[in-house]
Amino acid sequence: MDKRYFAIGFLLMIMMLCACGKDTVEEIESTVSEDEPEVIVLSADYVPDTPDFVPELSRIKSICELSTLKCIYHNVAYGTQYAGTGLSHMGEKNRNFMQEYDCEVEISYSVDQIKMEQNGTEIRISLPEPNITSRKLPDSISPDSYIEEPDSTFNDNPIKAETISKAISFADVNMEEEIRENTNLIASAEYQAKSLIENYIKQIGLLTDVEYKIIWE
Repeated sequence: MDKRYFAIGFLLMIMMLCACGKDTVEEIESTVSEDEPEVIVLSADYVPDTPDFVPELSRIKSICELSTLKCIYHNVAYGTQYAGTGLSHMGEKNRNFMQEYDCEVEISYSVDQIKMEQNGTEIRISLPEPNITSRKLPDSISPDSYIEEPDSTFNDNPIKAETISKAISFADVNMEEEIRENTNLIASAEYQAKSLIENYIKQIGLLTDVEYKIIWE
């Protein structure tokens, strides 16, 4: 074969290979360009759109205002109308009486005395001594719920409303002491208050993806 034809053929082969290589590179570059993910550049002061919530003492106090344990307590007041002294009271006798009634008792906590300290994700909370208040149920006071000792046939010694009122007040004080000594009842009120507070802090943690540790003191 003539060397000139050989050189021409060799040159044509090189040109064809270069053309094929160029097409292949362009195709690859085009594919990479189409699949390349979009890059978003955030500024230095970018803040994610997430609620910036933290447990607040004011909110905990509001919750405690709602955490009131109520119960019906049956109470009995005992009293005595003592006989008077002097000639005008001759023949009088002491007269005992009894008054039954029902009370709606509330066990709650003074919000101003609740304390909370937060150190990072650790929260320390202390509850004060519970308040105990009562409200008499008017329907529970009737002639059937009142018993008195018979009066003397010689000289009356009527039982005064003031004497009954004092006896009921004294019974209310005793009732409050009995409730405070009722550990199961007080524990139930405390458990309810703590559960509401813990649930509130837990919800804040879920919103902010923070796990808080609660320590009761």
